[in-house]
Amino acid sequence: MSESMGWLEKSPEKMKEDIKIIKEELHANTIRLEGYGSVVFDIAKIAKDKGLDVWIQPKFEDVIPISIFLEKSKEFAKKAEELGLSVFIAGGELSLELNFETEEIIDYVEKTKNFDRDVFKPLRENPRRFRDFMVELIKIIRDNFNGKIAYSSGTWEFDYVPWDRIDIVMNNQFYWEPTKNNFLELLKEIKKFGKPALQGECAFQTIDKAMEAGPMFLYPKEHKVKYNEDVQARCFEKNLEIVKKADLDGVFVHQFDEGEIGGSGDLGFGIVKLDETRKKAFFVISEFFKKWE
Repeated sequence: MSESMGWLEKSPEKMKEDIKIIKEELHANTIRLEGYGSVVFDIAKIAKDKGLDVWIQPKFEDVIPISIFLEKSKEFAKKAEELGLSVFIAGGELSLELNFETEEIIDYVEKTKNFDRDVFKPLRENPRRFRDFMVELIKIIRDNFNGKIAYSSGTWEFDYVPWDRIDIVMNNQFYWEPTKNNFLELLKEIKKFGKPALQGECAFQTIDKAMEAGPMFLYPKEHKVKYNEDVQARCFEKNLEIVKKADLDGVFVHQFDEGEIGGSGDLGFGIVKLDETRKKAFFVISEFFKKWE
């Protein structure tokens, strides 16, 4: 399970309730906590005490300069070591989430609006810059953290990541219209390094066009859609079936509950509604985790 703790405002009591649900009802054994403040480690302590394996990841709301991210990663690695966490996720889709050009902080949504110009093209034109940054980042983490290091790659940057320096391979490979015919082969690619391999993000919006929308979180705002739990549940069922067939070592469900930040209400990626009602996908995932060894 994945929880973005940088901007979800929950009390410790509410997080204890949610973590209990994640462990006892969803049958998850690991939680991925993302964020940028001390609250991430407060929740990590709760999750660890409840018996979940905790994977921590520094993540910001905005696109920040690489200098800030390196500094924050060092701080996070030290805290993760102090807590005795088993895995540190060095980041996710950092060619999107970081500013490699200047010290300017950029709005995340703005950067996603022109992926080809602002993400794909800079990476293709200067892959060495991205790789050199990743090597430096991994070194900083290893100098301060003794556990395993993972990285959750965007599909477009998968071939540029120095996987030889990383212990656990994660790829945010979405199951949607462009990948539906070769998804099994794409998941098997994550295993080619002979290391533990996971689907980093498994998610579907709660709409009738979930396959068309895929990872495009603004889709419900930009297209005519209808709320549909059945479609979301079927998509999860198929995705998880293929994960098992690909013999991956794990999968992170991208989002536990809905939040107002995305602005889509219950149309989003969450498997629990704003009123805390479990969506149909919740039970599909629960059944899968219960049986999966």
